[in-house]
Amino acid sequence: MRSVLLDSRGQVVIKELPEPTLRGGDLLVDMRACGVCGSDLEKIRGGYTAAPPVLGHEAVGVVREVGKGVEAIQEGDRVFPHHHVPCYACAYCRAGSETMCSDYRRRNLEPGGFSETFRVPAWNVEKGGVFPLPPPLSFEEGTFIEPLACCIRALDRFRVPEGGTMLVSGAGPMGLLTLQLLPFYGAGSVLVSEVSPYRSRHAKRLGARTVDPRGGELGKVVREESEGRGVDLAVVASSSPQALLQALDNTRDGGTVGLLGIPEVGASLPEMSRLLTRELSLISSNAATERETRRAVEMLAEGAIEVASLVTHRVGLSEITKGLALAEKAEALKVVVTP
Repeated sequence: MRSVLLDSRGQVVIKELPEPTLRGGDLLVDMRACGVCGSDLEKIRGGYTAAPPVLGHEAVGVVREVGKGVEAIQEGDRVFPHHHVPCYACAYCRAGSETMCSDYRRRNLEPGGFSETFRVPAWNVEKGGVFPLPPPLSFEEGTFIEPLACCIRALDRFRVPEGGTMLVSGAGPMGLLTLQLLPFYGAGSVLVSEVSPYRSRHAKRLGARTVDPRGGELGKVVREESEGRGVDLAVVASSSPQALLQALDNTRDGGTVGLLGIPEVGASLPEMSRLLTRELSLISSNAATERETRRAVEMLAEGAIEVASLVTHRVGLSEITKGLALAEKAEALKVVVTP
């Protein structure tokens, strides 16, 4: 079978591998679609150290084989398997920080989601990390389950103020999912900051007022929308350090800046005293659990979040470098890889 891996030099390669060995409690899944995530790009750049550099985790497919002891899942089932699953018993899990659990990143799809077939470890299966793909959802739409779950967890952590003024920095897939989620949290007016005209058009299509932050207009528009105060909550769905600094500048005193995008390696905050003197809350959110994943599946199945139009490019495994280049240059929204 073919699989996309990082070699010892950190280069993306397509290799012919033997199919993973099925053990008790495992699943073998034939991949039907897998989205390209920003964290995949960070792993390729060598700047993502939160987990081993396994490529591809927004994967959905069809169960080919079921390991001994698995009863709730059958061969032929359409599934989304979450790549990371916590223990739900340690101090981190009990405190609501499940994605900080030491077991969370210890297991993964093997050899990765960008593979014709991958193994889902028994741990993930036993802990409830495998979800049936509801009939209304296509495989492409199913690739949004994990990123949507991450956005849900983020907004839960950021505590969206009802009726508040919001700023979403970045109109990539995560920013556009966040934009669609905010009305369900009672948000008021929402602005989107985006440098790419291509991505801005998609945000406008979803009803947002967009601003190019490079022209000096962002602060003016924020003041107009917030009676001069600044936004109540700014969600940074971008890896750009400049986006975070602009979010801090345009959030009201006492407001919240939520960090959802993965910052560039080495990024730091100047003048950190501003956080204290302005009583700004800076809250980060990383990944998601089965709790948010369940909600994501339900919202997608109900059609509450529209994702089909966010898939702008499709590539086969043999064209993976082309798909990664498109995602890297922001010439796409969501790139989906198929076998």
